[in-house]
Amino acid sequence: MFLADLLVVFAVTAVVVFVFGRFQIPSVIGLLVSGVVVGPYGLSLVDDIESVKLLAEIGVVVLLFTVGLEFSMSRLLVMLPLMLKVGLPQIIGTTLLVAAASWWYVGTLPQAIFAGLLVAMSSTAIVLKLLADRSETGTPPGRVAIAVLLLQDLLVVLAMLAVPLLAAAAGVQPAADADGLHAASHAEPLFTNPLLAVAAGLAVVVAVLVAGRRVIPRVLHAVVRLRNRELFLIVLVLICLGTAAITARVGLSLALGAFLAGLALSESEYGHQAFAEVLPFRDTLASLFFVSVGMLLDISFVVGHLGLVLLIVVIIMLTKLMVTTIPALVAGFPLRTALLAGGTIAQVGEFSFVLGSRGAEVGLLAAAEYQAFLAVAVMTMAATPVVTSLLPWLCNRLARSRRIGRLFQEPPPPTGSQLQDHVVIAGFGVNGRNLATALTEFGVPHVILELNPETVRRERAAGLDIRYGDCTRTAILEHAGIGRARAYVVAISDPASARRSVRVARDLAPDLQIFARTEYLAEVDELRLLGADVVVPAEFETALSLFERVLGIYDVPEETIDDLVDQLRLENYGVLRGNIRRLPLREDGLPELLDQIGRCRIPPRSMVVGHSIGELGIRAATGVTIIAVRRAGQLIRNPAADFRLAGGDELSFVGSREERAAARAMVLLTPHGQSPDETEPS
Repeated sequence: MFLADLLVVFAVTAVVVFVFGRFQIPSVIGLLVSGVVVGPYGLSLVDDIESVKLLAEIGVVVLLFTVGLEFSMSRLLVMLPLMLKVGLPQIIGTTLLVAAASWWYVGTLPQAIFAGLLVAMSSTAIVLKLLADRSETGTPPGRVAIAVLLLQDLLVVLAMLAVPLLAAAAGVQPAADADGLHAASHAEPLFTNPLLAVAAGLAVVVAVLVAGRRVIPRVLHAVVRLRNRELFLIVLVLICLGTAAITARVGLSLALGAFLAGLALSESEYGHQAFAEVLPFRDTLASLFFVSVGMLLDISFVVGHLGLVLLIVVIIMLTKLMVTTIPALVAGFPLRTALLAGGTIAQVGEFSFVLGSRGAEVGLLAAAEYQAFLAVAVMTMAATPVVTSLLPWLCNRLARSRRIGRLFQEPPPPTGSQLQDHVVIAGFGVNGRNLATALTEFGVPHVILELNPETVRRERAAGLDIRYGDCTRTAILEHAGIGRARAYVVAISDPASARRSVRVARDLAPDLQIFARTEYLAEVDELRLLGADVVVPAEFETALSLFERVLGIYDVPEETIDDLVDQLRLENYGVLRGNIRRLPLREDGLPELLDQIGRCRIPPRSMVVGHSIGELGIRAATGVTIIAVRRAGQLIRNPAADFRLAGGDELSFVGSREERAAARAMVLLTPHGQSPDETEPS
């Protein structure tokens, strides 16, 4: 029963990966070991291997689809110089060296070239996972490795097209079932003539890329306007599997078609959201791919030829290390960077399994040769995490050497144009738009996430960095550079989505400043608990605005009002919410601070007219502090000691009741006595 077999696979994989994780061993190795355990060459716990392999092949399709989504055309163009300087020599050098070394064994030059192509490919899945887990994607070695992998992934198109040509040149016959485990998932190609197959393959590649530019974005735009997530996901699956099926029909691989579909889709404004939707399926199904690779490994073959297999593994990894290091040095990278990049891509990749399976079908690899290739490839994959851990340690040791230490010093950090120290804004409503406008005015870099496709298309055309994406998804926030941002502002109106977004952002960036806006009072405490540093409730901000303006008519100093407002915000609006009452209140509910403020108007014939505040010594004589003077409708705050008073000035001062009474008596004193109509405001 297939379901029972699948249950066994996941159960064993969960246990093995858990045990390996406790010993800090990468999960990729655990997946490969799990395949060996449950496979026919291990404990034979799985009966329906064909179905597992078919599901794993779908995993490869989804895996390569997401790889294509991550590497857009624009990114390829930016990395093109590095791809040509390092990637092209690496591929050509590896192919030629391996072909020269294996020609005597495989028999013909086409077969030797095919062996070289198998070894030249590195594992995009393993390398990207290792770099992401160690946060090394943006480092110089990471950039070099990714550039080489990109070129390899692109040139695998030519390698797949070359398989029938190499088979025809070698004069070999197709094998019935090269590995004994091959699932009948490949349809018979339409063209048996190699030249026609190559032409058809190239035509499909061009058609997919053109459709990705012209057709697919329009289809997705129409789908997204319906705001139906299920339909969006269904269309993505249709694009991925449909393109894969078309490429398989013309003699290429399913995985290659999926990669091209992702690459074509990556340029649209929906590429990031597509990646986020497919990501959960990729992680699960891609795990099955590595398990299925482990199933192919014949342990008895490895044990019987252990010395030879280990020797070939060492030779291959050293060769790939060398043919990456030398071009990187020529391109101007330090020795340390070149070595780390070479060690990162020194393994055989997942595309090689796809290519090897196709080569075995057409007879380019015999059964024994294919088993040797599987053993070597799996062991290079398993050795990669160990090599990438040991190389930095070795470089650090060599860096302490007096003679050659300078060659292995850590290079300075890259000064690329990658967006960082920016603000990520979720939502482009009134608040998000106003914030973005203000940030633009002050030159603060920012990225906007929005789910309205019309808004995204319109604002992108206007030059705004706005992206279609769900701010509650980890992949979307990562694409927006949340880990490099200074602040994250959640300005969406959906309370549930706001809570999820705050939680996800806090998990991704523990030190990030998170600001959240909410319409609802009940959301304040929960958003704070989920990780928001500042929560701005709309109704309270309106109340504070009124509060500031009302206090202004009492001539309370602006600094005092600001302090009060800041205190209310720091207390998380506790006074307004009734949770805390830190401001002493009068019986009528107003702050007692108002009882400290007095006002009076200077009569035209007052004894103080024409004198400065310093000359009168009002503070020394009465104890009050003059905080404002209103003259001819203009308010003068905190007048200086040399400020001269005039008749008709309205003074505002702070002091106790007795001090205010003394100040009023002094100010209102005239040659004819105090004005009877002047009284202190209540």
